[in-house]
Amino acid sequence: MLRRVRFIGVSADGSRLEGYNYGPYPIHHFYGVNRPEAIYPLWLSVCGLDEWRRECYRERKCSDIFSVEYVQEGVFVFQQNNVTMRVHPGNLFLVHQGMDNSMRCETEFAMKRVVIMKGEMLQPMLETLGLAQIHQICPVETQRIDDCFDRLDRLVKDGGQVSSQEVSIACYALLVELAEQATIRRRPAELRKALECINGHLDVPLSLAELARKSGTSQATLHRQFRTFMNASPIEYYLAQRLERAKLLLENYTYSVKEVAERLSFASAKHLSTAFRKKYGIPPKSCKRRLYG
Repeated sequence: MLRRVRFIGVSADGSRLEGYNYGPYPIHHFYGVNRPEAIYPLWLSVCGLDEWRRECYRERKCSDIFSVEYVQEGVFVFQQNNVTMRVHPGNLFLVHQGMDNSMRCETEFAMKRVVIMKGEMLQPMLETLGLAQIHQICPVETQRIDDCFDRLDRLVKDGGQVSSQEVSIACYALLVELAEQATIRRRPAELRKALECINGHLDVPLSLAELARKSGTSQATLHRQFRTFMNASPIEYYLAQRLERAKLLLENYTYSVKEVAERLSFASAKHLSTAFRKKYGIPPKSCKRRLYG
């Protein structure tokens, strides 16, 4: 039987980290990178996957790290400098150096992708890009975020042949992408609300009427905005995002097609398979592989 155990730690820089573990959780599937030569002012410390349970908790005083936490499943409650956020799948939160923060898993189980960066130019870059005071990002184009994380994963898992220059460039590319996603303002407010709603409801059915209501506009207006800015209808875009999430779960975790269909509230595994094959040209079971082992 798993037990909840108190955790306390102090870093070499004096940052105090405490909270609760639950059996082996949180489980960190992290890959580390040795610090490169001083010529690289921005570099990757670790990246990987983080598995949490509801019973886990972490509180950090005067954080000594900067990390990008990309929620994949479940809901995290993140507090930083007295700002409390509920972060849903597809959204990110930033752990900033020098700030007090805490996090816990609101759902029974949750997962997130993590990138921890360091370097002498990290803080100036965050200031220049406008990220220094941003705690949460709700991207409207998650595929671009996925690509940045995937690139870092591939570089780090390269069996020791990783290029410090490539990793540094990939870290900068992720920061630039986060800054662009955080400052998108050209889209109408109703469309931004709809996109945030979609990203927060990929695991539940969402009708056009409900999406329009939550966005504060009419169905016709919302449909026109999606066609203009997203090159798809609201329902087409919503389905595409759900299928992207299904593909991620199948590729990176050990869920069966049936389990993924249930987690994302598809009518059935057959319904998911039909939509998946139509979008990607292959059955969903073709994507299944083990991430670890």
